[in-house]
Amino acid sequence: MELIERAARAYLAGAEASLQEVAVELQVPRKAEHGDWASNVALKLAKSLGRPPMEVAQGIRDHVEPNELLEPVEVAPPGFINLRLNAAWLRRTIQTVLAAGEAYGRSQAHEGERALVEFVSANPTGPLHVGHGRNAVVGDTLARLYAAVGFRVEREYYYNDAGVQMGLLGESLRARYLQQLGRPAQIPDDGYQGEYLIRIAERLAAEAGEAQADGAPTAYFTEYAAQAIMADIRRDLETLDIRFDRFSLESSLHAAGRVSQTLDRLRQRGMLYEHEGALWLKTTDYGDEKDRVVRKKDGETTYLAPDIAYHEEKFARGYDRLVNVWGGDHHGYVARLKAAIAGLGEDPSRLHCVLIQMVGVRESGTARKLSTRSGDFVPLAEILKEFGPDLARYFFLSRAADSQMVFDLDLARSQSMDNPYFYLQYAHARCCSLLRKAEAQGFEPGAGAVTAPLELIQAPEERAIVVLIGRFPAVVLEAAEGDEPLTVTLFLRDLATAFHAYFTAGNRDTALRCVQPERPDLTAARLALILALRQTLANGMALLGLRPMERL
Repeated sequence: MELIERAARAYLAGAEASLQEVAVELQVPRKAEHGDWASNVALKLAKSLGRPPMEVAQGIRDHVEPNELLEPVEVAPPGFINLRLNAAWLRRTIQTVLAAGEAYGRSQAHEGERALVEFVSANPTGPLHVGHGRNAVVGDTLARLYAAVGFRVEREYYYNDAGVQMGLLGESLRARYLQQLGRPAQIPDDGYQGEYLIRIAERLAAEAGEAQADGAPTAYFTEYAAQAIMADIRRDLETLDIRFDRFSLESSLHAAGRVSQTLDRLRQRGMLYEHEGALWLKTTDYGDEKDRVVRKKDGETTYLAPDIAYHEEKFARGYDRLVNVWGGDHHGYVARLKAAIAGLGEDPSRLHCVLIQMVGVRESGTARKLSTRSGDFVPLAEILKEFGPDLARYFFLSRAADSQMVFDLDLARSQSMDNPYFYLQYAHARCCSLLRKAEAQGFEPGAGAVTAPLELIQAPEERAIVVLIGRFPAVVLEAAEGDEPLTVTLFLRDLATAFHAYFTAGNRDTALRCVQPERPDLTAARLALILALRQTLANGMALLGLRPMERL
């Protein structure tokens, strides 16, 4: 991109148009014959210059500095500037991957910066379901991506351990406990109906007997249920290889007086006013559609008040990037929270809110419901037990975070190439199979791979693989800075597709077989390519939290 930008500046020297008016971008052309990268900067500049786009493109091309890694720059109608990487670049890419190993794709673009990722944050009113699982996997993968580009990352889980819903949980457990003792009891109409409370009640009855049957406060049952449910939540998260650096409780904010202190600071900054007995936050001053209540007429704070206090405390810890992974129903909540942050004098752009849309579950063409309150949901533990953490992680990362997804149980059970998870794993396993085949025929794939005659990598299918491999570091940075793990998922899918196409072509054409004893030089070059491909696949899967398979 810098090469084209410098050429454009040189071409524009003395002209009235300026690059400040347009952004210089490189894109991957849809067709391979259009090169490896293309820029439409000439099309953007043509109007302000009053010149034909092709003339502008040719002028910029003529100012491109010679580069040892590029073929001669081409211009194509209606005014695209196309770049094609040469054999020297292909050779250097493979050598770079082999030399970097597990570090390939990583960078220090954000070295010295700190990031805090708050995710899952489900209140302990019931087990995690598949919707929570998607939130967990996206949040953890974002943390992995930030670390891969230089951030010092911390993971945090924040939940409400008090309030109306937790009280209902306690009353629901009390009823289930009394039922275990053979006493008549009814769960509140808006209580929690799930079978998980029966199991917790059985345990409580076995431990306490009749001791808590008469006069025990609701808080006792709430705490007992919350501890049991949090233990299950932690177990599910650990199965997904997700661990947190910190668990924050809403009750601790109230106990430390942080909520009232935050409201006092907002009042001092002119952000609060009273109306009809309630206390309101002036979020409309910062673009929200209406002001929001932070304390109701009865003196009880709304959900917004402790959230503001929590975020003020997080900002005070000095992170450069604060990331909240929330459910899609928080869409309207983002504006009011950012308004409060700005009202406190902090920079709201440091807060990144990633919204996770709903997850549906389908089996035999029938959708299943998700409702913790009614107990009619698909527990995450059920998915993990049947499919394992890796397949679950991949499926959760197979759609953009802000898009709804359906977890298709029938597709997940399929171990064919139609299953996108096995499609990816098969690519890595095929690489391992080829390398084992080479070793069985007397080759040492890792020995001298960096010095192999890589100029022999010339087949179109091979070139397509190397070009993709070379894009991996930029893909990782784009995914991290754009808060979108799907960028890596799609890259891995494309890389697997390129390799499967190469492998299929190899079965049809002897010249494309990787192991050819009669051509040790060509075999060494192609084995170096396979080693680089396997490493890139493994590195990409590690960022998604997947363990690459060597055999299927």
